[in-house]
Amino acid sequence: MAYYRTFPPGIHFDLQVLNDLLNSLLTHCLLKEVFQVMSLSIMVKMLPALKILLKTFECVATMKLRNAVPALIDIFCKLVEAGMVLDPEHFNYIIKLLYQVQASKQEITAVLEMKSRLQMRQFIKNWKCDLESALNEIEHYKEKGDWTKLGNLYINIKLGCEKFADFQRFCACIAETLTKDCKEERPGVPFCEFAETVSKDPQNSEVDKTLLGRIGISAMYFYHKLLQWSKKLAPRCQIVNIAAEIFLKSGSLDGAIWVLRESEWVINTRLWPCDRLDVLNRRNLLCTIAHEILAKSLYRQTFEVLQNLPGFQNSQETVEVSQYSLLFNKLLDACIESNSLGISSSVAEFMISKSIPIDFSFLRRLITSLGRSCLWLKARAHYKSALSLGCYPPLEGNLYRKLLLIPSYLSEIEMLLAIEIFMVSNASSIQSPGTSTQMLQIVLKRCEENKSRSKDDYQAAVERLIMAARISDPKLFIKHMTVNVNTEQVYSLEHCSALKWLKENMKWAGKVWLFSNH
Repeated sequence: MAYYRTFPPGIHFDLQVLNDLLNSLLTHCLLKEVFQVMSLSIMVKMLPALKILLKTFECVATMKLRNAVPALIDIFCKLVEAGMVLDPEHFNYIIKLLYQVQASKQEITAVLEMKSRLQMRQFIKNWKCDLESALNEIEHYKEKGDWTKLGNLYINIKLGCEKFADFQRFCACIAETLTKDCKEERPGVPFCEFAETVSKDPQNSEVDKTLLGRIGISAMYFYHKLLQWSKKLAPRCQIVNIAAEIFLKSGSLDGAIWVLRESEWVINTRLWPCDRLDVLNRRNLLCTIAHEILAKSLYRQTFEVLQNLPGFQNSQETVEVSQYSLLFNKLLDACIESNSLGISSSVAEFMISKSIPIDFSFLRRLITSLGRSCLWLKARAHYKSALSLGCYPPLEGNLYRKLLLIPSYLSEIEMLLAIEIFMVSNASSIQSPGTSTQMLQIVLKRCEENKSRSKDDYQAAVERLIMAARISDPKLFIKHMTVNVNTEQVYSLEHCSALKWLKENMKWAGKVWLFSNH
């Protein structure tokens, strides 16, 4: 050993002799000498066999030589750094032996670190081989025109790539392959098949989208340069859909909406025709965007998106718009809940004008909220629409008999609007001289579906009716008369207050309640 410390091994140095020597030393449990020989072999870059190293660990573990562990770990690390290769099962076996000899946590960690370092070294070596092989495969797939397999190759390479620069080099080769020497007569667009395969990868990332975009732009410019128009022709709707979806999946909601606005929300027109699949994709895209915007409480933007769903434009496609009812009602509910009455009113008007089924409970809440906010013009307009839709029991048949039946479930705003119609319908009778003795009756109806409700609920309805008369401008006066056979409260509308109301309001009230259908 003293000799080899001074002189490097010559042509007669035999590894087998080295391994035999170490084996004999281990047999006689001469660990100190084993460590000296191994250290020397590392110094002269002549490594012993792996089985000798494993046998050394076995010897230490069997004889429970805890004090020998630090030196053995040091030798082990130097051997791995010098180039000794171990498989994962070898590392696992060594760790098992170290546990037997009660090695410390730091000593076991040192072994695990060497395992990771060895794996990384092997990975880099394999990656260099894989990259060169992949570059050759690109040319092979190009000759065969197999762009789907090229996409799969991209997916496999990106999983094993350590350096982004190497991956960019690989992508540059792909971009060149997808365009170079591309024949006009060959059907299809290579990039489309390639991109579709890559996009289906569950681990598709933002980096992939960026690289795909760059490759796609390169291909598009190439076809433009060679005047290969057929290879870059696509319906405008499809192009806008894809552009908006890229923004959306990149987390840019504003970008997606911007693309759609700039395209003027075009879907299917004579100038820009598209197929049914494009229309379906646009519907799904807009519904997704609407859900995301609504979650951010951006009601006006949500309404803008919903107004441009397929079926609402002068489109060549016939779409059943009732399918959007759930989404529109969800928006209406959220707007009313947040007291955004302006946009709530616009949403309700749009739904009614487009025959989109509207939830009556939301419409009634809107009418009540508008009235309580003194937005009477809007409240009356929506109440009139609600009557025509069947939201309330029909008024005809009782109005001109000077009898008004008011369901007890109505809010004070709805009750007042019903009383307004009642007075306007009987205006000629109320305003005729000598009719002050004629009685206008109001019955607060108990509703069939509300029979299970308590007396307190009905009493609350009585109070709402009194409030309805009180909030009228000018005030109305109602007088309790009796209780009918159905235990329903019957009131009379005081003639003078009704006459005064008509004198002050008949000019506009006649236009609102008489000259339009309700």
